[in-house]
Parts: sequence; C-alpha cells; structure tokens
Amino acid sequence: MGQDASEKRIEHALTLIARAAIEAPDAASKAREQLARWRAGDEENEAAWAEAMRRWEMLGAMAADLRQRFDEPAYGSSADARRVRRRMLLSLGALCMGTAMLGGGGAWYAYQPVFVQSYRTVTAQLLQAELPDGQGLAGSQIDLNARSALTARLYRGRRVVALEEGEAHFQVAPDASRPFLVETRVGTVEVVGTAFTVSDRGGPVSISVEHGHVRFFPKEEGLNLLPWNRRMVELYGGDGVVLRDGQVEPVRRVDASALAAWRDGWLVFDNVRLDEVVPAVNAYRDAPILLADARVSAFRLTGRFRAANSRELLDVLPAMFPLKIERRDGGTISLSSR
Repeated sequence: MGQDASEKRIEHALTLIARAAIEAPDAASKAREQLARWRAGDEENEAAWAEAMRRWEMLGAMAADLRQRFDEPAYGSSADARRVRRRMLLSLGALCMGTAMLGGGGAWYAYQPVFVQSYRTVTAQLLQAELPDGQGLAGSQIDLNARSALTARLYRGRRVVALEEGEAHFQVAPDASRPFLVETRVGTVEVVGTAFTVSDRGGPVSISVEHGHVRFFPKEEGLNLLPWNRRMVELYGGDGVVLRDGQVEPVRRVDASALAAWRDGWLVFDNVRLDEVVPAVNAYRDAPILLADARVSAFRLTGRFRAANSRELLDVLPAMFPLKIERRDGGTISLSSR
C-alpha cells in the first residue's frame, strides 16, 4: 500500500479516536463502535490503528499546558458545545498528525505486522504456543485455557495480543525495544518481560502477575481518553486486580504459584467470588452451571479442585454455603440461595 493511502488510513483512525474522546456521549459511543468495526475489516486497518495510537499516546508526553486546551468547558448551549468540540477535534488531529514527524519516514513500515496468528480452544482443551519473538532465543510462551481465543500480532516496534475470550497465561520474552501488550475488552496490559495471567469469561476480568511488572490501562470514555488523563494500575509479582462492572477493584495479593494451576489440570481459588469461579469451571463442562441470584454470585470460595471433575466442587458447595443445587435437563445445573 502506498504512503498516501497509508496516511489516509491513519488519519481516519485518528479522527475516530479523537471523536471517541471529546464528542458528546452518544456520538462518542458511535465513534468507538465504528472504530472497532473498521479495525476488524483487514490487517491494513489494524496496522493503521496501531500507528494512530502511537501518535495519540505521544501527546501525553507533550507540554503540560496543552491540557488546558482540552479541559471540559462550561457550555452556554448545545450549539456552543458542538463548536467547541469541533475546534478540539481539529486541534487534536493536527497535534496527532504532527507526531508523525517524530517517528521518521519509516513509521508506517514499523507498524506493519510481521506475524499474525489466531489460537482457539474448545471445551476442556488446553493449548500451548510459542511466538517467534525471541531474537534467536526462546520466544514468548502462551498457554491458552479451555474455551479461550486470542490473536497475536507481532510488529517491528511492539507485540500485541488481543484476548477475545477466556483465559491465557503469558511468559513474555524480554525485549525492551518491543513492548508486549495484551488487549482485553476492558483495557490493555503492558509489559516488557514477565509472567502473568489474564482471564475474561464475559463477566469480571482479572489480571494476576506471577513475577515481573505490568501496567494495566483501563478503557476510558470521554475526556479520560486523552493520553494525559489515562488511569494506570501498577502490578508486581504476587499482585492481582479485578475489573468488575466497569470499576477497578483494589489491588490484592494472590498466590503466584497457583495462578495458572489449570495448566496442570487443577482449578485453584483463593477467596474468589462464585461469579468468577463458575465461568472457569464451565470451560470444562458441556452443560453449564448457572448462578440464579446475586447472593450466590457473591459467595467467596477457597479450594483446589480437578478441572475435569466439577462434581467434586458441586459436592462441597452446599456444605460451605447456604445454597441449593437444581439439576435440569441436559446436564445444566442451577445454584440458588436457600
């Protein structure tokens, strides 16, 4: 693809990113949805988005007085608000395009993926893969839990894994020149070299660090999308964090040795809510376990169970909590308060 066509794609991505940051809520939501569809269109769009995000994030390192330009104004009317947002959008676009000069003429080349691979597992299946990012040594290791899916893209300047669903453990090959990013539906994990686990079963999303250091950037809306307003959670070995219902819970200590016990056929829980436990167990069942009410969801479990034998768990739950088990047709099980 020619340089002009490449820049047009980058400009389009920057426009959508900026609109998602400064437009009114409905328009911002539409911009985010449009950007997600556009990224999924083809690999060229994905590469353009990566370069656009590089330029966008570089704004965070610019002069502090730039922030005043984008502070939320007191609008006199909806027309005033539209005019101000339009000026903000144009200013952001000019600033972001200006950062292209900082990357040199090879910026687009650097953001073309050199490796793209998708991985997916089904019920009770585990998968291990090694990425070709080791610079002649062992590459990053990915262990994919049951009913999980992700796509890995390696660029010349960064390594990006998009976790679509499920749970994965990462042993990252150190390479300070190419940060390793894991994208989830609730935010991005950034790391240089470490071992950690990310789990997203459709409800709460958890990040746990076995050793090393990662940064978690929750997804933002409105003016919090501006680079200098982004929140960041620092996690070190033995730290874990859960994002539930859009809120980041306090960082807590976790048993680093048990973070990915599922790789050895075990599910280990340490004071974990049942609304996190049950999706992990369901990844190994043909018929699901259902939580019938919020009270049951909030019960916290500590224990060690065989991943392939959920009966062990079901046998002890009524003794541990005031709940009852209802067995339905097809093997489905419902847990409700008693």
